[in-house]
Amino acid sequence: MEGNAVYLTHDLSLLRLIETFSESAPQLVLMITIIIQRGEVEPITILKALGSVSAIAVSVTMYHRSLRSFLPDKAKQGWGSSVVYFLWNLLLIGPRVAAVALFASVFPCFIAAHFLSSWMVLFFVAWQLKTNFMDSGGGEWLYRATVGLIWYFSWFSIVEGHTRQRSTIYHTWIGVDIGMLCGFWVWQMMKNPPNLELPLDPYVIFVIMFSLYIAGLCLKVTYYKFCHPKITKQEEVECHLELMSESVVVPPNGEDVVDFRFMGHTERPEPSVRVNKRMRNLAGNFYS
Repeated sequence: MEGNAVYLTHDLSLLRLIETFSESAPQLVLMITIIIQRGEVEPITILKALGSVSAIAVSVTMYHRSLRSFLPDKAKQGWGSSVVYFLWNLLLIGPRVAAVALFASVFPCFIAAHFLSSWMVLFFVAWQLKTNFMDSGGGEWLYRATVGLIWYFSWFSIVEGHTRQRSTIYHTWIGVDIGMLCGFWVWQMMKNPPNLELPLDPYVIFVIMFSLYIAGLCLKVTYYKFCHPKITKQEEVECHLELMSESVVVPPNGEDVVDFRFMGHTERPEPSVRVNKRMRNLAGNFYS
């Protein structure tokens, strides 16, 4: 029962992550857009938005902790690294969501085109990486489409190897996109000043958004330098052997079940521990 509970917990962490970026993040963008358009930028609404972004970062952090449970040193997993992981995700996802909302508040007709064009590029990249996550071809295409949606808001490692290079390219692209979205918003605010009064100058907001994103990148580099687990080749082989033996039932005391049958009684073998292959593969991709 405990093995099944752990197995389901790993699946639920991935489902929550997908739900976060398919429902919570778009809803937050819509909420911030409406707040800006109505001129309701007040301390209480800002706190609500920060709470929603924090909830998204918490979901990503819990998914990260679920991945770490597959590591050989999972018993040493502390909350210190998770706090750092939460903070840099908060600083990266927050400006991304805010930039999309700012752009949508002045160009509501173009935000759909921006999302679709970005998603198509990200979906193409996921296809080019030749993911092998699902058991069926149709499920794999759906998974790649979901990855494109997640990438629109946050980084998500899907294949093993060259993670640092792919992450660098991704964050550079997102940083440029944030700058363009905020730049178009500032240009529109200067060209057609709204009737509402903003708490800060548009240029100041632009600098804050970009500074927060840069701070998130710096904190992410710090995390990978001091907090990210390092897996040796031997540990990687041991983890793969664990996966291969997930369906093997080992009789007690290492004896043969056939011998028990000939002796006139059969001892019930100990239940095997179920290992979530998909989450284990994602953990391998993340820590490669």
